[in-house]
Amino acid sequence: MNFIKTLVILLLLIIAAIYGLLFTPQGNSLLKPIIEDEISKKVSIPVKLDTFMLNIENFKIVLTMNDKSYIAAKGSLNILAQSLEVFYDIKIDELSNLKKLIGKKLNGSLNTNGTIKGDRYIIHIDGKTNFANSDTLYHIELKDYEPQNIKTTTKHMQIDRLLYAINQPIYTNGTADIKAEIKSLELEKLDGYVISKISDSTLNPEPFKNEFNISIPSDITINADINTKLKNTKAISSINIASTINNLSSKVFTYDLKKNSIKADYSLEIPNLDKLYFFTNKHLQGDITITGNVKRAEDLMQLTGHTDTLGGAVDFTLKNETLKVNIKNIQTVALTDMLLYPHIFDSRANAKIDYDVNSKKGTLHAELYDGQILPNELSFLIKQFTNFDITKEIYEHTVLDTNIDNKLLHSNLHMKSRYTEISTKDAMIDLEKETIDTKLNINIKKSIIPVLLTGSLTKPSIKIESDELIKKRAIKEIEKKLPEEIKNSPLKNLIKNLF
Repeated sequence: MNFIKTLVILLLLIIAAIYGLLFTPQGNSLLKPIIEDEISKKVSIPVKLDTFMLNIENFKIVLTMNDKSYIAAKGSLNILAQSLEVFYDIKIDELSNLKKLIGKKLNGSLNTNGTIKGDRYIIHIDGKTNFANSDTLYHIELKDYEPQNIKTTTKHMQIDRLLYAINQPIYTNGTADIKAEIKSLELEKLDGYVISKISDSTLNPEPFKNEFNISIPSDITINADINTKLKNTKAISSINIASTINNLSSKVFTYDLKKNSIKADYSLEIPNLDKLYFFTNKHLQGDITITGNVKRAEDLMQLTGHTDTLGGAVDFTLKNETLKVNIKNIQTVALTDMLLYPHIFDSRANAKIDYDVNSKKGTLHAELYDGQILPNELSFLIKQFTNFDITKEIYEHTVLDTNIDNKLLHSNLHMKSRYTEISTKDAMIDLEKETIDTKLNINIKKSIIPVLLTGSLTKPSIKIESDELIKKRAIKEIEKKLPEEIKNSPLKNLIKNLF
């Protein structure tokens, strides 16, 4: 009994000592410098615990940082029931000062206040904040001190302030409205949704130039709706993005957070191709709609696409750095219209392109059917020299083979009709300068006419090497004037030899 009595007295003394240490003004004074020191180790600015009051039922804390930031909290607690009710008010003037504490650099300021209520089993946190100049309300539930249910409603968040806050380049501005409810944050058991709306976002050219070396216009505006469901390890979204350049949508965009993989469909509509000039560096005409799929895994990035365009169809696959394009039954006149080139040849065309996006090298093989040369400066000159209208010919099968070296194209061409045959070897086209340099060999009824095409692609200089042609025409004219007795004599060959 004496042992039990002594043990009880000892326990009472220990409890009294702890109470005296923790819950009395004297105990608070002892703890105050210890707490200040521990917090100072975790932040990079001076910290002062202006107010520290803790007793068995209530507490009040005011912590100031750098004279501009503070954390204030007061409320009641019940140690036996392990419950609490807290009112908090936090103002951080510069989030970058907390990098050492949170392990990541943030910028800007943060104001938030609210209440914390609950016990050891469940705690409810309700508050509001102006993070990124927004009007945000949040509710967080902690079960066994683990977040289990998060609800947020954010209105008018400034996207440029958000990017600045998370230490990213300011690619765009505008506003974002977000509503989210996440019941579980456990990676294997994700459960919830996020609804986002972006309004009147304008892209900023400078960071795109600095980060990606892309020059974009300053008047591109974007509006977007993104609805996301969280399920197990996946975030599954429907996306609709409308801009002044294009409309992009995805019915099912799936991101697997565990595998860091993407699988999605997409539809891209470009109503006016000429608005892509900043990217293509070439004026284009018309519109296009492309549909396809995107896959990204650990060692795979694949993009497929299909478009019904130019009177035919185009399919492509970009797998990592390899691009393959299959073109079927397009109209060459429609293609030259899109490229804003003059009409030269009318036919149906099939083509295959193999291209390496890293080396910017590849090949093109095209076959054109039932083609016809359209009236142009070259056909007019040929008719003047030969009295032959080349535009009446039908080229049933034309073959074009091209080696692509960045923006330089080296091509071989062969086309044949009933009375003509046209070919060229190593024709050079510079897409950057939009120039051409080639020699065409045009064979008309076994008479070869060499033609030089140089200069601008849209209006090249045409030079016919006509010496041989003039000689043949002169001989024919002289033969017409010769008397019959000379035409049937050896003198005829002598006259030819003179030429």
